[in-house]
Amino acid sequence: AALRLHRRQHPQEDQSLYLFQARSRVWAYAGGQLRPGFPRRIGDEIPGVPGGLDAAVECHPEECGGETVLFFKGDRVYLFDLELRVTKLRTWPGLGPCSAALRWLERYYCLQGTLFQRFDPLTGEVPPGYPRDLRDYFIPCPGRGHGQGNASWGDAGDRCSGMPFQAFLSDDTGRIYAFRGEGRPARPQPSCTCPLLLPAHSCPPVAHTVCSPPQGSQVSIFLSEQGHRRVLGYPRALQEELGVPSADAAFTCSGSAHLYLIAGDHIRLVDLTQTPRRAGKPVPLPHDHVDGAMCTSDGVFLFHGSSYHQYTSVAQLLGAQQPAPAQSIATRFFQCPQ
Repeated sequence: AALRLHRRQHPQEDQSLYLFQARSRVWAYAGGQLRPGFPRRIGDEIPGVPGGLDAAVECHPEECGGETVLFFKGDRVYLFDLELRVTKLRTWPGLGPCSAALRWLERYYCLQGTLFQRFDPLTGEVPPGYPRDLRDYFIPCPGRGHGQGNASWGDAGDRCSGMPFQAFLSDDTGRIYAFRGEGRPARPQPSCTCPLLLPAHSCPPVAHTVCSPPQGSQVSIFLSEQGHRRVLGYPRALQEELGVPSADAAFTCSGSAHLYLIAGDHIRLVDLTQTPRRAGKPVPLPHDHVDGAMCTSDGVFLFHGSSYHQYTSVAQLLGAQQPAPAQSIATRFFQCPQ
């Protein structure tokens, strides 16, 4: 097992690399040099954690409530509190043994050979749809991955399957991202974890802010730097953040501080420069329901099922009495055969 710690308040340990070898010893390196006093017994460095470890992963305070390291040995998990120096034993039968573990974009993964599972670092709970194949996600293997139909992702990874998308996004460079399932773009593009980009001035005073779409009843805000780290205190209830109980879709247009929220057959405007932010009066739409929405230089797009409806502007959408003609998402955005 191997582990890198990030502890800015503890310079001696920050960025230290720990290697757990043999059955009971640990090596610690800082700046490429072996730290004084190492190697040493694992139990002396990390009380309560046995030797013969299979995997280890650091759990950040935002997800675990404190600085924690998860150690895996067989079907047992040891949660070590770095501040209190206390170890708690957990048994997560639904997760199974982990040959390696990692944290990526605030999510935690247990690797089992060529398969992997995502898990909750507090409960060990595994969401539906796992295990999946590493070769379709983390390892570029010939004949595998999204471009080859994604063998372990099924129809959700097939851009031409006709399955509905949960959200669409167009960034300021004109690139379009389509999200389905757990939020992974259906089209390979530079990394983006959130289906809605808001202007930085619309969010808390932090640079390069990315906000997730207020779908459902919660909203999250992420920093676009540092691996899209979630801003402390999020997710929050939509009611608290924007003054609405829920939303089916949301969009902003480039250069605008106006956020449009769609719920059912109504749309509401939120001025993101105002504090507190509150949604305006609902305006009826000629649509009973939409799955997602997007605004680009070509206009406003509303998505429902395998079809989209295009409006030349927000004004045309707000004044529409009938839905714009339905067109194929797969044909327009993914060049799939009709």
